Amino acid sequence: MFFRDLKLKKGVKLKVTLAEVHLPVRLGHRDVDRTFISPLSQQLAAAGLGTVTGYRGRARDEAEIAGLDIHLGLTDAARPALETVARMLEHLRAPYGSSIRRADMPGDPILFGATEGLELSIGTDAAPDAEARKTLVQTCRSAIEDQAVSRGWTRRADRTLFYFYGESFAEMKERLARVLDDDPRFASAVLRRLA
Repeated sequence: MFFRDLKLKKGVKLKVTLAEVHLPVRLGHRDVDRTFISPLSQQLAAAGLGTVTGYRGRARDEAEIAGLDIHLGLTDAARPALETVARMLEHLRAPYGSSIRRADMPGDPILFGATEGLELSIGTDAAPDAEARKTLVQTCRSAIEDQAVSRGWTRRADRTLFYFYGESFAEMKERLARVLDDDPRFASAVLRRLA
């Protein structure tokens, strides 16, 4: 459901209802716009559902996004339309625990999500530079590429944290543990589920 070279008409005004989306996703150094915002904007425009009016990352620090709030202007904000937007975000691998709601209606949001998160924590000495981080991510991707995506990395104290989202935490953990156990450089790696 991705569209290439979609051109929005200039000067068009739509009557919209505001909606809010929250994604509990860790992105590390990844570009939020390229990962979620641009593809969602194009999908909304192609479906005639509205537009992204803004977004804000919930940051733990300057280098790590721990959540993403997306503000939408929807031409149709009925429950079926909100569910359609949720499915669009699931296609972009939104994690479990994501939510969408109309901004003007308090109450329970629609919950959705399609992926579980896994954090790989490793001593900075095992991945001291960009080349070592790239090698580690490529090793991990080769082990889980058919079921997960990398959402970046960040540094915290003496550890480097890598974030992966996929269909099954248990499967990702098992595959990554096998690959990491085979390489003595990564003996200090710790795998944990992201909430």
